[in-house]
Amino acid sequence: MNKPTIPFQWKRFLLSPFPRPKNDRTNVGRLFLLSLGCSLFILIFNPFNIKSQEEWYINLLVFSLGLLFFVAVYLVEFLLPRLTPSLFQKWNLGKAILWYGFVLFFVGSTMFFYKSFLGGFRDFTLLECLFVIGRVLGIGMTVSFFVLGIYSYFGRKQFSLLSSNEKYRITSPDAKAIELNLNEILYIVSDDNYVDIHLEVDGNRKKEIFRSSLKNIEAQIVNPVSPIFRCHRQYLINFQHFKMHSTNSRKTLIALKRYEGEIPVSKKYASQINELLQTRP
Repeated sequence: MNKPTIPFQWKRFLLSPFPRPKNDRTNVGRLFLLSLGCSLFILIFNPFNIKSQEEWYINLLVFSLGLLFFVAVYLVEFLLPRLTPSLFQKWNLGKAILWYGFVLFFVGSTMFFYKSFLGGFRDFTLLECLFVIGRVLGIGMTVSFFVLGIYSYFGRKQFSLLSSNEKYRITSPDAKAIELNLNEILYIVSDDNYVDIHLEVDGNRKKEIFRSSLKNIEAQIVNPVSPIFRCHRQYLINFQHFKMHSTNSRKTLIALKRYEGEIPVSKKYASQINELLQTRP
């Protein structure tokens, strides 16, 4: 009996590069503000069923839970990647889904042990542990559905910019592998058994020739979180660098924003490309 396999499109989607948050003051500050928001959420809704006759004690406990959330997330999201960098190499969407599931589980477990400690371990049971972790996971799922709602509202165009600065390793049976930063790609054009990769690097335009088919390149860099799109049987473009030039019932042309050059758009892709370029991200 053959083992079930992940469909190719899902596999490509899950293996697409995904950005890791940087350990800088901005992100740490956002995490701290989020922690304060968690404290406010717990204070209003009391999802952990914390009770005491001392109101000031409840408020202090709630505030400390927010700080605990900050410490727990900082440890696993920022400190652990520093200690074990090899685990976070070639980061992709599939790894991110598993990782943030673990983050939510770790934070929920930490909340449970802390709540049990403050309560003298009176509710230190497996059932209570599952309840606390479930509440944290529930909050996380709510946030996830909210993010998915934002995705459906804004569309793929804006979210394609997430991976624009990620490096993709491109392989070919007939050439040495190369690395491409998607943000630097202007467009890629097929030329017999080669592709011409037009780039903008540090403000300068350049071209690299790579022995590969355009279809092989497309399979490795075009995915739901990529700014690269096919517009013609011979062309892949980075929509960030293009604008509409002319369009009619017979022919559609797009042009580079900062350089001379026009590229044809096939009727098959005309409506999608027009939608991408008619408004700026």
